[in-house]
Amino acid sequence: MRRMQTALLSALLVFSASAAQAGVKVRVPYWVVGLECQGYDQCFAASNGTYTGSLNGARRFDDLNAANRFMNSLTSSIRAKSPQLLEQGEFVCLPQEQARGRIGPAC
Repeated sequence: MRRMQTALLSALLVFSASAAQAGVKVRVPYWVVGLECQGYDQCFAASNGTYTGSLNGARRFDDLNAANRFMNSLTSSIRAKSPQLLEQGEFVCLPQEQARGRIGPAC
């Protein structure tokens, strides 16, 4: 009987700990600088003077002000490619306390 109580108590502790650590899947925005590049379906600034055809290679910013500062620092050859800030997003799992009231599915 004592073993069963200990096992039950252990199971309850594990369940309550995992419930406390449960998170929320939310969309987190980030910004990239989109460009118009001849021969590319999509084009993004990778640095102040280089570009890439891949979103994965784009310089990315979690802060809109930092993205604006970067865009203002582009070389003239990149500025000639009509730069514009583009908001993107990715889904991440945040702990409940960091989700700040955002609603999403549990993860």
